[in-house]
Amino acid sequence: MNIKFGIYIRLSKEDLKPGESESISNQRSLLKTFCKNKKLHIVNEYVDDGISGTTFQRPSFEKMIQDIENKKINMIITKDLSRLGRDYIGTGYYLEKYFPEKHIRYISLLDGIDTGIDNTFNDITPFKSVLNDMYAKDISNKIKSVKHNKQTLGLFIGGKAPFGYQLNRKRQANQLFVDEEAKEIIQRIFKEACSGKSCRAIAMNLTLDKIPTPSQYAIAHGNKVAKISKIWTSARIREILLNEVYIGNMVQGRMKKVSYKSKKNIRLPQEEWKVVENTHEAIIEKEIFVKANEMLTSRKQTRVKKHDYLLKGLVYCHECGKKMGISPRKLSQGEVYYFRCNTYTANAKLGYCTSHYIRMDVVERIVYSQIQQILNSFDKEKIRKLIEQKLQEKNNISEKVLEEQKAKLLKICFEIDNLYNDKLKEIITIEDFQRLYKQKQEEKKKIQKKIKELNNDKQEEINNINNPPINREIIIQLIHKIEIAEDKKVYMYFKFNK
Repeated sequence: MNIKFGIYIRLSKEDLKPGESESISNQRSLLKTFCKNKKLHIVNEYVDDGISGTTFQRPSFEKMIQDIENKKINMIITKDLSRLGRDYIGTGYYLEKYFPEKHIRYISLLDGIDTGIDNTFNDITPFKSVLNDMYAKDISNKIKSVKHNKQTLGLFIGGKAPFGYQLNRKRQANQLFVDEEAKEIIQRIFKEACSGKSCRAIAMNLTLDKIPTPSQYAIAHGNKVAKISKIWTSARIREILLNEVYIGNMVQGRMKKVSYKSKKNIRLPQEEWKVVENTHEAIIEKEIFVKANEMLTSRKQTRVKKHDYLLKGLVYCHECGKKMGISPRKLSQGEVYYFRCNTYTANAKLGYCTSHYIRMDVVERIVYSQIQQILNSFDKEKIRKLIEQKLQEKNNISEKVLEEQKAKLLKICFEIDNLYNDKLKEIITIEDFQRLYKQKQEEKKKIQKKIKELNNDKQEEINNINNPPINREIIIQLIHKIEIAEDKKVYMYFKFNK
Protein backbone atom coordinates (compact mmCIF):
# COMPACT_ATOMS: atom_id res chain seq x y z
CA MET A 1 0.00 0.00 0.00
CA ASN A 2 1.31 3.44 -0.92
CA ILE A 3 1.46 5.36 2.38
CA LYS A 4 0.47 9.03 2.08
CA PHE A 5 1.09 10.59 5.46
CA GLY A 6 -0.50 13.70 6.96
CA ILE A 7 0.38 15.22 10.35
CA TYR A 8 -2.25 17.12 12.32
CA ILE A 9 -1.35 19.78 14.91
CA ARG A 10 -3.73 21.75 17.14
CA LEU A 11 -3.37 24.20 20.02
CA SER A 12 -5.81 26.27 22.09
CA LYS A 13 -5.85 27.98 25.50
CA GLU A 14 -7.35 24.87 27.13
CA ASP A 15 -4.25 22.89 26.12
CA LEU A 16 -1.70 25.07 27.93
CA LYS A 17 -0.80 22.87 30.90
CA PRO A 18 1.76 24.08 33.49
CA GLY A 19 5.20 22.60 32.98
CA GLU A 20 4.35 21.02 29.62
CA SER A 21 5.04 22.43 26.17
CA GLU A 22 2.11 21.93 23.82
CA SER A 23 3.34 24.56 21.37
CA ILE A 24 2.90 24.19 17.63
CA SER A 25 6.67 23.96 17.13
CA ASN A 26 6.97 21.28 19.81
CA GLN A 27 4.24 19.14 18.22
CA ARG A 28 5.70 19.62 14.73
CA SER A 29 9.22 18.66 15.87
CA LEU A 30 8.00 15.52 17.66
CA LEU A 31 5.90 14.32 14.71
CA LYS A 32 8.56 15.03 12.09
CA THR A 33 11.20 13.20 14.13
CA PHE A 34 8.91 10.16 14.35
CA CYS A 35 8.27 10.22 10.60
CA LYS A 36 11.97 10.62 9.86
CA ASN A 37 12.90 7.66 12.07
CA LYS A 38 10.20 5.53 10.44
CA LYS A 39 11.17 6.83 6.98
CA LEU A 40 7.66 8.07 6.33
CA HIS A 41 7.10 10.77 3.74
CA ILE A 42 4.81 13.61 4.92
CA VAL A 43 2.41 14.64 2.15
CA ASN A 44 0.79 17.50 4.04
CA GLU A 45 0.78 19.29 7.38
CA TYR A 46 -2.45 20.57 8.94
CA VAL A 47 -2.31 23.18 11.72
CA ASP A 48 -5.17 24.71 13.71
CA ASP A 49 -3.76 27.30 16.11
CA GLY A 50 -6.00 28.79 18.79
CA ILE A 51 -9.06 26.57 18.13
CA SER A 52 -10.74 24.46 20.80
CA GLY A 53 -10.85 20.69 20.49
CA THR A 54 -14.53 20.69 21.50
CA THR A 55 -15.45 21.61 17.93
CA PHE A 56 -14.54 19.94 14.66
CA GLN A 57 -15.29 23.06 12.63
CA ARG A 58 -11.61 23.93 12.25
CA PRO A 59 -10.20 25.18 8.93
CA SER A 60 -7.21 22.84 8.72
CA PHE A 61 -9.12 19.85 10.10
CA GLU A 62 -11.77 20.37 7.42
CA LYS A 63 -8.99 20.67 4.79
CA MET A 64 -7.58 17.36 6.05
CA ILE A 65 -11.00 15.69 5.71
CA GLN A 66 -11.26 17.09 2.18
CA ASP A 67 -7.86 15.59 1.33
CA ILE A 68 -9.06 12.25 2.70
CA GLU A 69 -12.11 12.43 0.43
CA ASN A 70 -9.83 13.24 -2.52
CA LYS A 71 -7.54 10.32 -1.55
CA LYS A 72 -4.52 12.60 -1.09
CA ILE A 73 -3.71 11.04 2.29
CA ASN A 74 -4.47 7.67 3.88
CA MET A 75 -2.61 7.98 7.19
CA ILE A 76 -2.84 10.58 10.01
CA ILE A 77 -0.65 11.14 13.03
CA THR A 78 -1.11 13.45 16.03
CA LYS A 79 0.95 14.07 19.16
CA ASP A 80 -1.85 12.67 21.33
CA LEU A 81 -5.56 11.90 21.05
CA SER A 82 -6.63 15.28 22.48
CA ARG A 83 -4.99 17.01 19.46
CA LEU A 84 -7.54 15.23 17.24
CA GLY A 85 -10.41 16.42 19.45
CA ARG A 86 -11.76 16.72 22.98
CA ASP A 87 -15.40 15.98 22.14
CA TYR A 88 -15.71 12.24 22.80
CA ILE A 89 -18.76 11.86 20.52
CA GLY A 90 -17.04 13.52 17.54
CA THR A 91 -13.72 11.81 18.21
CA GLY A 92 -15.48 8.45 18.50
CA TYR A 93 -17.23 9.06 15.16
CA TYR A 94 -13.93 9.64 13.33
CA LEU A 95 -12.06 6.78 15.05
CA GLU A 96 -14.83 4.16 15.01
CA LYS A 97 -16.67 4.99 11.80
CA TYR A 98 -15.22 7.60 9.43
CA PHE A 99 -11.52 6.57 9.41
CA PRO A 100 -12.22 2.82 9.08
CA GLU A 101 -14.74 3.41 6.25
CA LYS A 102 -12.19 5.57 4.39
CA HIS A 103 -9.34 3.10 5.13
CA ILE A 104 -7.42 5.72 7.11
CA ARG A 105 -4.78 4.57 9.56
CA TYR A 106 -4.58 6.80 12.65
CA ILE A 107 -1.64 7.06 15.07
CA SER A 108 -1.61 8.94 18.38
CA LEU A 109 2.06 9.05 19.23
CA LEU A 110 2.16 9.53 23.02
CA ASP A 111 -0.97 7.41 23.64
CA GLY A 112 0.42 4.43 21.74
CA ILE A 113 -2.72 4.26 19.61
CA ASP A 114 -2.29 2.80 16.12
CA THR A 115 -5.40 1.62 14.27
CA GLY A 116 -3.20 -0.16 11.75
CA ILE A 117 -2.17 -2.82 14.26
CA ASP A 118 -3.83 -4.71 17.12
CA ASN A 119 -2.68 -3.53 20.54
CA THR A 120 -4.15 -2.95 24.01
CA PHE A 121 -3.79 0.83 23.68
CA ASN A 122 -6.40 0.85 20.92
CA ASP A 123 -8.93 -0.78 23.30
CA ILE A 124 -8.75 2.10 25.82
CA THR A 125 -9.17 4.80 23.16
CA PRO A 126 -12.88 5.46 24.03
CA PHE A 127 -11.96 6.02 27.69
CA LYS A 128 -9.22 8.47 26.72
CA SER A 129 -11.74 10.35 24.57
CA VAL A 130 -14.12 10.66 27.51
CA LEU A 131 -11.29 11.89 29.77
CA ASN A 132 -10.25 14.48 27.18
CA ASP A 133 -13.86 15.67 26.97
CA MET A 134 -14.09 15.88 30.77
CA TYR A 135 -10.87 17.89 30.84
CA ALA A 136 -12.31 20.39 28.33
CA LYS A 137 -15.49 20.68 30.41
CA ASP A 138 -13.50 21.15 33.61
CA ILE A 139 -11.39 23.92 32.03
CA SER A 140 -14.56 25.57 30.71
CA ASN A 141 -16.14 25.52 34.19
CA LYS A 142 -12.99 26.98 35.76
CA ILE A 143 -12.86 29.81 33.20
CA LYS A 144 -16.58 30.44 33.71
CA SER A 145 -16.07 30.54 37.50
CA VAL A 146 -13.25 33.09 37.18
CA LYS A 147 -15.38 35.25 34.88
CA HIS A 148 -18.37 35.12 37.23
CA ASN A 149 -16.14 36.07 40.14
CA LYS A 150 -14.79 39.08 38.22
CA GLN A 151 -18.33 40.09 37.25
CA THR A 152 -19.42 39.91 40.91
CA LEU A 153 -16.52 42.20 41.83
CA GLY A 154 -17.58 44.66 39.13
CA LEU A 155 -14.53 44.06 36.94
CA PHE A 156 -15.04 44.46 33.18
CA ILE A 157 -14.35 41.17 31.33
CA GLY A 158 -15.43 42.12 27.79
CA GLY A 159 -13.04 42.44 24.89
CA LYS A 160 -14.38 45.82 23.76
CA ALA A 161 -15.47 48.70 26.01
CA PRO A 162 -19.03 50.11 25.66
CA PHE A 163 -19.25 53.15 23.37
CA GLY A 164 -18.24 56.18 25.45
CA TYR A 165 -15.58 54.30 27.39
CA GLN A 166 -12.20 52.80 26.66
CA LEU A 167 -9.87 50.23 28.19
CA ASN A 168 -6.37 51.01 29.35
CA ARG A 169 -4.83 47.60 29.79
CA LYS A 170 -1.51 49.08 30.87
CA ARG A 171 -3.13 50.87 33.80
CA GLN A 172 -5.89 48.46 34.79
CA ALA A 173 -7.08 45.71 32.44
CA ASN A 174 -10.59 45.26 33.89
CA GLN A 175 -11.44 48.92 34.45
CA LEU A 176 -13.45 51.30 32.22
CA PHE A 177 -12.18 54.82 31.57
CA VAL A 178 -14.20 57.65 30.04
CA ASP A 179 -13.46 58.41 26.38
CA GLU A 180 -13.74 62.20 26.42
CA GLU A 181 -14.47 62.49 22.70
CA ALA A 182 -17.22 59.84 22.63
CA LYS A 183 -18.57 61.10 25.97
CA GLU A 184 -20.02 64.19 24.26
CA ILE A 185 -22.03 62.02 21.85
CA ILE A 186 -23.51 60.00 24.73
CA GLN A 187 -24.43 63.16 26.62
CA ARG A 188 -26.10 64.60 23.51
CA ILE A 189 -28.21 61.45 23.10
CA PHE A 190 -29.48 61.63 26.69
CA LYS A 191 -30.10 65.38 26.42
CA GLU A 192 -32.25 64.96 23.30
CA ALA A 193 -34.12 62.02 24.89
CA CYS A 194 -34.94 64.15 27.95
CA SER A 195 -36.26 66.90 25.69
CA GLY A 196 -38.89 64.46 24.41
CA LYS A 197 -37.35 63.39 21.12
CA SER A 198 -37.95 59.83 19.97
CA CYS A 199 -35.14 57.33 19.37
CA ARG A 200 -35.79 57.61 15.64
CA ALA A 201 -35.56 61.43 15.73
CA ILE A 202 -32.31 61.29 17.72
CA ALA A 203 -30.84 58.77 15.27
CA MET A 204 -31.88 60.97 12.34
CA ASN A 205 -30.27 64.08 13.86
CA LEU A 206 -26.98 62.30 14.59
CA THR A 207 -26.81 60.93 11.05
CA LEU A 208 -27.63 64.31 9.47
CA ASP A 209 -24.97 66.00 11.59
CA LYS A 210 -22.48 63.35 10.42
CA ILE A 211 -21.80 62.18 13.97
CA PRO A 212 -19.82 58.91 13.64
CA THR A 213 -21.64 55.73 14.61
CA PRO A 214 -19.93 53.47 17.21
CA SER A 215 -18.51 51.27 14.43
CA GLN A 216 -17.26 54.28 12.42
CA TYR A 217 -15.75 55.73 15.59
CA ALA A 218 -13.96 52.46 16.33
CA ILE A 219 -12.49 52.29 12.80
CA ALA A 220 -11.35 55.93 13.01
CA HIS A 221 -9.48 55.11 16.22
CA GLY A 222 -7.69 52.08 14.81
CA ASN A 223 -9.95 49.34 16.12
CA LYS A 224 -11.42 46.44 14.16
CA VAL A 225 -15.18 45.86 13.83
CA ALA A 226 -17.15 43.01 12.29
CA LYS A 227 -19.63 45.28 10.52
CA ILE A 228 -19.68 49.02 9.80
CA SER A 229 -22.96 50.92 10.14
CA LYS A 230 -23.08 54.27 8.34
CA ILE A 231 -26.28 55.51 9.95
CA TRP A 232 -27.54 55.68 13.51
CA THR A 233 -30.56 53.50 14.23
CA SER A 234 -33.34 53.86 16.78
CA ALA A 235 -32.39 50.41 18.17
CA ARG A 236 -28.83 51.62 18.87
CA ILE A 237 -30.11 54.78 20.57
CA ARG A 238 -32.51 52.75 22.70
CA GLU A 239 -29.71 50.38 23.70
CA ILE A 240 -27.59 53.31 24.90
CA LEU A 241 -30.46 54.96 26.80
CA LEU A 242 -31.19 51.73 28.70
CA ASN A 243 -27.57 50.93 29.61
CA GLU A 244 -26.71 51.63 33.26
CA VAL A 245 -23.01 51.62 32.40
CA TYR A 246 -23.38 55.35 31.69
CA ILE A 247 -24.29 56.11 35.34
CA GLY A 248 -21.23 54.22 36.60
CA ASN A 249 -22.77 50.76 37.08
CA MET A 250 -21.15 47.66 35.61
CA VAL A 251 -23.78 45.57 33.80
CA GLN A 252 -22.59 42.16 32.58
CA GLY A 253 -23.76 38.57 32.20
CA ARG A 254 -26.62 39.37 29.81
CA MET A 255 -25.79 36.36 27.64
CA LYS A 256 -24.54 32.85 28.30
CA LYS A 257 -23.35 29.97 26.14
CA VAL A 258 -25.70 27.06 25.58
CA SER A 259 -22.85 24.61 26.22
CA TYR A 260 -19.07 24.55 26.49
CA LYS A 261 -19.13 22.78 23.10
CA SER A 262 -21.28 25.41 21.41
CA LYS A 263 -20.67 29.02 20.37
CA LYS A 264 -24.39 29.82 20.47
CA ASN A 265 -25.48 32.30 23.15
CA ILE A 266 -28.87 32.83 24.75
CA ARG A 267 -30.11 36.06 26.34
CA LEU A 268 -30.74 35.87 30.09
CA PRO A 269 -33.67 37.59 31.84
CA GLN A 270 -32.77 40.95 33.38
CA GLU A 271 -33.01 39.64 36.97
CA GLU A 272 -30.07 37.30 36.24
CA TRP A 273 -27.73 40.05 34.97
CA LYS A 274 -24.66 40.88 37.05
CA VAL A 275 -25.04 44.54 38.09
CA VAL A 276 -22.48 46.21 40.37
CA GLU A 277 -22.99 49.89 41.24
CA ASN A 278 -20.39 52.67 41.21
CA THR A 279 -17.54 50.75 39.58
CA HIS A 280 -16.30 53.51 37.25
CA GLU A 281 -16.74 57.19 36.37
CA ALA A 282 -20.24 58.05 35.20
CA ILE A 283 -20.92 59.93 31.97
CA ILE A 284 -24.58 60.67 32.77
CA GLU A 285 -26.08 61.85 36.05
CA LYS A 286 -28.57 59.40 37.55
CA GLU A 287 -31.43 61.95 37.46
CA ILE A 288 -30.93 62.49 33.72
CA PHE A 289 -30.76 58.73 33.13
CA VAL A 290 -34.04 58.19 35.01
CA LYS A 291 -35.77 61.04 33.16
CA ALA A 292 -34.62 59.77 29.75
CA ASN A 293 -35.90 56.28 30.56
CA GLU A 294 -39.24 57.66 31.76
CA MET A 295 -39.63 59.43 28.40
CA LEU A 296 -38.69 56.21 26.63
CA THR A 297 -41.23 54.18 28.63
CA SER A 298 -44.03 56.68 28.01
CA ARG A 299 -43.47 56.40 24.27
CA LYS A 300 -43.50 52.62 24.45
CA GLN A 301 -46.85 52.64 26.26
CA THR A 302 -48.49 54.80 23.61
CA ARG A 303 -47.04 52.84 20.70
CA VAL A 304 -49.62 51.25 18.42
CA LYS A 305 -49.73 47.46 18.54
CA LYS A 306 -48.28 45.59 15.59
CA HIS A 307 -50.82 44.35 13.10
CA ASP A 308 -51.34 40.88 11.74
CA TYR A 309 -52.30 40.76 8.08
CA LEU A 310 -52.44 38.31 5.20
CA LEU A 311 -49.20 39.36 3.43
CA LYS A 312 -47.13 40.02 6.55
CA GLY A 313 -43.39 39.54 5.99
CA LEU A 314 -43.69 39.18 2.21
CA VAL A 315 -43.87 42.79 0.99
CA TYR A 316 -40.66 44.68 0.12
CA CYS A 317 -39.75 48.04 -1.41
CA HIS A 318 -38.74 47.61 -5.07
CA GLU A 319 -36.28 50.53 -4.87
CA CYS A 320 -34.33 49.92 -1.63
CA GLY A 321 -35.10 46.23 -1.09
CA LYS A 322 -36.17 46.67 2.55
CA LYS A 323 -39.38 45.30 4.05
CA MET A 324 -42.41 47.56 3.87
CA GLY A 325 -44.50 48.33 6.91
CA ILE A 326 -48.16 49.25 7.21
CA SER A 327 -49.87 52.34 8.59
CA PRO A 328 -53.57 53.14 9.06
CA ARG A 329 -55.37 56.18 7.65
CA LYS A 330 -58.84 57.34 8.58
CA LEU A 331 -60.93 57.99 5.50
CA SER A 332 -64.63 58.67 5.01
CA GLN A 333 -65.30 54.93 4.47
CA GLY A 334 -63.43 54.07 7.68
CA GLU A 335 -59.84 53.06 8.58
CA VAL A 336 -57.75 51.98 5.60
CA TYR A 337 -54.27 50.42 5.76
CA TYR A 338 -51.39 51.32 3.46
CA PHE A 339 -48.05 49.66 2.73
CA ARG A 340 -45.26 52.23 3.11
CA CYS A 341 -41.46 52.15 2.72
CA ASN A 342 -39.79 51.75 6.14
CA THR A 343 -36.48 53.13 4.88
CA TYR A 344 -38.09 56.41 3.85
CA THR A 345 -40.22 56.59 7.00
CA ALA A 346 -37.20 56.14 9.27
CA ASN A 347 -34.79 58.33 7.29
CA ALA A 348 -36.92 60.74 5.25
CA LYS A 349 -34.38 63.59 5.38
CA LEU A 350 -31.48 61.38 4.34
CA GLY A 351 -32.89 60.62 0.90
CA TYR A 352 -32.18 56.87 1.11
CA CYS A 353 -35.51 56.11 -0.55
CA THR A 354 -38.65 57.83 -1.78
CA SER A 355 -42.04 58.38 -0.21
CA HIS A 356 -44.22 55.78 -1.85
CA TYR A 357 -47.18 53.81 -0.58
CA ILE A 358 -50.14 51.77 -1.76
CA ARG A 359 -53.38 50.56 -0.22
CA MET A 360 -53.16 47.10 1.32
CA ASP A 361 -56.49 45.94 -0.13
CA VAL A 362 -55.30 46.87 -3.64
CA VAL A 363 -52.20 44.67 -3.27
CA GLU A 364 -54.28 41.82 -1.81
CA ARG A 365 -56.66 41.92 -4.80
CA ILE A 366 -53.71 41.71 -7.21
CA VAL A 367 -52.25 38.79 -5.25
CA TYR A 368 -55.62 36.98 -5.17
CA SER A 369 -56.02 37.42 -8.93
CA GLN A 370 -52.52 36.11 -9.70
CA ILE A 371 -52.87 33.09 -7.41
CA GLN A 372 -56.30 32.27 -8.81
CA GLN A 373 -54.82 32.25 -12.33
CA ILE A 374 -52.08 29.92 -11.16
CA LEU A 375 -54.51 27.56 -9.43
CA ASN A 376 -56.67 27.49 -12.56
CA SER A 377 -53.66 26.54 -14.67
CA PHE A 378 -52.71 23.65 -12.37
CA ASP A 379 -53.78 20.07 -12.87
CA LYS A 380 -57.17 20.01 -11.12
CA GLU A 381 -56.94 16.30 -10.33
CA LYS A 382 -53.50 16.74 -8.78
CA ILE A 383 -54.74 19.61 -6.60
CA ARG A 384 -57.75 17.53 -5.61
CA LYS A 385 -55.55 14.64 -4.49
CA LEU A 386 -53.27 16.91 -2.47
CA ILE A 387 -56.22 18.56 -0.72
CA GLU A 388 -57.88 15.18 -0.11
CA GLN A 389 -54.65 13.99 1.48
CA LYS A 390 -54.58 17.00 3.81
CA LEU A 391 -58.28 16.60 4.47
CA GLN A 392 -57.79 12.97 5.44
CA GLU A 393 -55.06 13.98 7.90
CA LYS A 394 -57.41 16.52 9.50
CA ASN A 395 -60.32 14.08 9.43
CA ASN A 396 -58.33 11.48 11.36
CA ILE A 397 -58.07 13.99 14.20
CA SER A 398 -61.58 15.47 13.93
CA GLU A 399 -63.22 12.03 13.68
CA LYS A 400 -61.60 11.04 16.95
CA VAL A 401 -62.90 14.22 18.63
CA LEU A 402 -66.34 13.68 17.06
CA GLU A 403 -66.56 10.12 18.38
CA GLU A 404 -65.57 11.33 21.85
CA GLN A 405 -68.33 13.94 21.80
CA LYS A 406 -70.91 11.39 20.61
CA ALA A 407 -69.90 9.07 23.44
CA LYS A 408 -70.35 11.92 25.91
CA LEU A 409 -73.80 12.64 24.46
CA LEU A 410 -74.89 9.01 24.92
CA LYS A 411 -73.64 9.07 28.49
CA ILE A 412 -75.59 12.27 29.27
CA CYS A 413 -78.79 10.82 27.74
CA PHE A 414 -78.33 7.68 29.82
CA GLU A 415 -77.87 9.76 33.00
CA ILE A 416 -81.04 11.79 32.22
CA ASP A 417 -83.00 8.54 31.83
CA ASN A 418 -81.71 7.35 35.20
CA LEU A 419 -82.80 10.62 36.79
CA TYR A 420 -86.38 9.96 35.60
CA ASN A 421 -86.27 6.48 37.09
CA ASP A 422 -84.86 7.77 40.37
CA LYS A 423 -87.65 10.35 40.53
CA LEU A 424 -90.34 7.77 39.78
CA LYS A 425 -88.95 5.44 42.44
CA GLU A 426 -88.79 8.44 44.82
CA ILE A 427 -85.04 7.85 45.31
CA ILE A 428 -84.52 11.61 44.83
CA THR A 429 -86.84 14.52 45.56
CA ILE A 430 -88.58 16.53 42.84
CA GLU A 431 -86.40 19.55 43.74
CA ASP A 432 -83.17 17.53 43.31
CA PHE A 433 -84.52 16.04 40.09
CA GLN A 434 -85.26 19.48 38.62
CA ARG A 435 -81.84 20.84 39.62
CA LEU A 436 -79.91 17.84 38.25
CA TYR A 437 -82.08 17.62 35.15
CA LYS A 438 -81.37 21.28 34.32
CA GLN A 439 -77.58 20.69 34.68
CA LYS A 440 -77.66 17.62 32.44
CA GLN A 441 -79.73 19.39 29.77
CA GLU A 442 -77.21 22.27 29.66
CA GLU A 443 -74.36 19.78 29.27
CA LYS A 444 -76.33 18.00 26.55
CA LYS A 445 -76.87 21.24 24.59
CA LYS A 446 -73.15 22.10 24.74
CA ILE A 447 -72.18 18.67 23.41
CA GLN A 448 -74.78 18.82 20.64
CA LYS A 449 -73.46 22.26 19.63
CA LYS A 450 -69.91 20.92 19.53
CA ILE A 451 -70.95 17.95 17.36
CA LYS A 452 -72.76 20.31 14.96
CA GLU A 453 -69.66 22.53 14.65
CA LEU A 454 -67.44 19.51 13.96
CA ASN A 455 -69.81 18.28 11.25
CA ASN A 456 -69.95 21.76 9.68
CA ASP A 457 -66.14 21.97 9.65
CA LYS A 458 -65.99 18.58 7.99
CA GLN A 459 -68.46 19.66 5.29
CA GLU A 460 -66.52 22.91 4.72
CA GLU A 461 -63.32 20.95 4.16
CA ILE A 462 -65.13 18.74 1.62
CA ASN A 463 -66.42 21.84 -0.20
CA ASN A 464 -62.88 23.23 -0.30
CA ILE A 465 -61.72 20.27 -2.38
CA ASN A 466 -63.47 21.66 -5.45
CA ASN A 467 -62.98 25.30 -4.58
CA PRO A 468 -59.81 25.71 -2.50
CA PRO A 469 -59.68 29.01 -0.53
CA ILE A 470 -56.82 31.45 -0.96
CA ASN A 471 -55.47 31.79 2.58
CA ARG A 472 -52.11 32.68 4.13
CA GLU A 473 -50.99 29.04 4.08
CA ILE A 474 -51.39 28.86 0.30
CA ILE A 475 -49.81 32.31 -0.18
CA ILE A 476 -46.72 31.32 1.87
CA GLN A 477 -46.34 28.10 -0.13
CA LEU A 478 -46.52 29.89 -3.48
CA ILE A 479 -44.97 33.34 -3.05
CA HIS A 480 -41.32 34.10 -2.29
CA LYS A 481 -41.81 37.86 -2.00
CA ILE A 482 -43.79 40.84 -3.30
CA GLU A 483 -42.19 44.17 -4.28
CA ILE A 484 -43.96 47.54 -4.45
CA ALA A 485 -42.42 50.12 -6.79
CA GLU A 486 -42.56 53.91 -6.53
CA ASP A 487 -45.03 54.00 -9.45
CA LYS A 488 -47.27 51.56 -7.48
CA LYS A 489 -46.45 48.59 -9.72
CA VAL A 490 -46.63 45.26 -7.91
CA TYR A 491 -43.95 42.66 -8.66
CA MET A 492 -44.58 39.10 -7.48
CA TYR A 493 -41.81 36.50 -7.16
CA PHE A 494 -42.96 32.89 -6.87
CA LYS A 495 -41.23 29.85 -5.43
CA PHE A 496 -41.47 28.10 -8.79
CA ASN A 497 -41.23 28.93 -12.47
CA LYS A 498 -44.60 30.06 -13.81
